[in-house]
Amino acid sequence: MRRYQFERLALDEWEAIDRSAAAPTFFARPAWAKALADAHPYLTAWPLRCEIKPHGHAIIPLMRGSRGRFGWNVFEGMPFGSYTAILDQTNAPVTSEIAEAVVTDLLAKADAILLNPWPLKPLRAPASIIRKLEEASVIDISGGPEQALSKMPSKSRRMVGQARRRGVQCAIETDEQAVDRYYELLEDAALNRWHISSPRTSKELLRRVAFHGKDSVEIWIARFEGKPVAGAVALYGSQEVLLWTTATRPGMEILRPHNLLHAEIEEHAAKRGIQWYNLGSSGGLAGVLKFKGSLGATSIEYETIRRESLPFRAVKGLKRRFGRTSQDEPHPVV
Repeated sequence: MRRYQFERLALDEWEAIDRSAAAPTFFARPAWAKALADAHPYLTAWPLRCEIKPHGHAIIPLMRGSRGRFGWNVFEGMPFGSYTAILDQTNAPVTSEIAEAVVTDLLAKADAILLNPWPLKPLRAPASIIRKLEEASVIDISGGPEQALSKMPSKSRRMVGQARRRGVQCAIETDEQAVDRYYELLEDAALNRWHISSPRTSKELLRRVAFHGKDSVEIWIARFEGKPVAGAVALYGSQEVLLWTTATRPGMEILRPHNLLHAEIEEHAAKRGIQWYNLGSSGGLAGVLKFKGSLGATSIEYETIRRESLPFRAVKGLKRRFGRTSQDEPHPVV
């Protein structure tokens, strides 16, 4: 049986590879890993590399969680529902056969690991591994902006037209207050639409993503009569633009700013030569999935892959039974 030797890829070397050719999804790029580590100190960027003879090397973007008293090797690719991929030295996805072999070996070497693969290049794993079915909604925009917008159903295109006639305007905002401006919309939506005390995405993570991602991160704001009424954050890899987070100010839905935002981001990304517009997971919410379908998105299914070693499971089970202290167990990355 083939066995791979994994080594940690130095962050500066990973960044050099990314500058030469970006990974297909932003979530598999160093900027995302660095932002996660900045905003969540229990996480450390820990990309792995292994030699694939005669094909060069494979790169696996991962984060390592805190090791706890027992020194566990706990990895996630990547946290908070973001993606990883098995990439070659040019940051292109490796073949399915190579990816499966790498994943199989990697799973056996960690005490606990969770892999959330890029949905457009799903991973296979041994039948004994724990899987969970997930979904993402995507639109193929590789035919250019006109063809991309033509895939939007007529009802949604009418709503885009309504927003424009009512005077809604969308633009990428890059000034120092852009993060604060968008986050204020997100906080308003969290409290008054979703009825939660704060957004699930922290402002610090958003700040660090914008800082490290630079031109690969776009903060879009829709304005009506000069005031922000909706916004979105778009993240770029070499093959996809991913709509990471969106917010519409409660009471402003009638202006259809969210429809216009989607149309403008989709058109802009298509002009940049991007192949996929990824609207992400709907979280099991039928209404959200229906809205994405109304934009012309197709829902695709993929599986996350999870494994915990027998000692890790045993210790975790004992702690659940008898209680635990923060020193006994690593932060629950997986």
